[in-house]
Amino acid sequence: RLAAELEEQAAEARGFEDKLDITRRWTGQRRFQVGAQLLTRKVDAEAAARSFSAIADAVLAAMQRFVAAEFTRQHGTIGGGAMIVIGMGKLGAHEMTFTSDLDLIFVYDHDPHAGDSNGPRSLPPSHYFARLSQRVINGLTVATAEGPLYDVDMRLRPSGNKGPVAVHVEGFDRYQRETAWTWEHMALTRARTIAGPKALRQR
Repeated sequence: RLAAELEEQAAEARGFEDKLDITRRWTGQRRFQVGAQLLTRKVDAEAAARSFSAIADAVLAAMQRFVAAEFTRQHGTIGGGAMIVIGMGKLGAHEMTFTSDLDLIFVYDHDPHAGDSNGPRSLPPSHYFARLSQRVINGLTVATAEGPLYDVDMRLRPSGNKGPVAVHVEGFDRYQRETAWTWEHMALTRARTIAGPKALRQR
């Protein structure tokens, strides 16, 4: 219901920047609502955490769609291409608070024989998904006239801050099997897929 409500409001936007502002207004209103319910003890801390997390889920799914539509106009698509967002930490465990940031990992896949994207400004697959994921991050973190939205933490991605912003699903699998530290495996116990195509999420 939250996702549908945000999508309905964003449909009235006059452009991409307007969608960013609408998303921020909607998020602020919904987070304020949960905060007020918590302060007046209409909900407990656990229920509030689930609600804050559900709000973030709706924002992530919407932001990925908004950014992907804009990005596709500039760079086209990659054959068989798909990208998902994995929530880690408090987001992944439905334990967010009013001030929590978003711990994210971006994982993508594409046809093994896919070449560059088919848009006016074509990009090879790895660059395409790296830029797409960075655009999603920018959409979440940039301060507009409506203020900030969320801080994003990418340190839990494979190889941490030294790793690529987005990782191919096979590289993600290989990293977890061969290279990841024990604490990284422990972090995965709190992970869940949040946005993106169903088939890649299930994989």
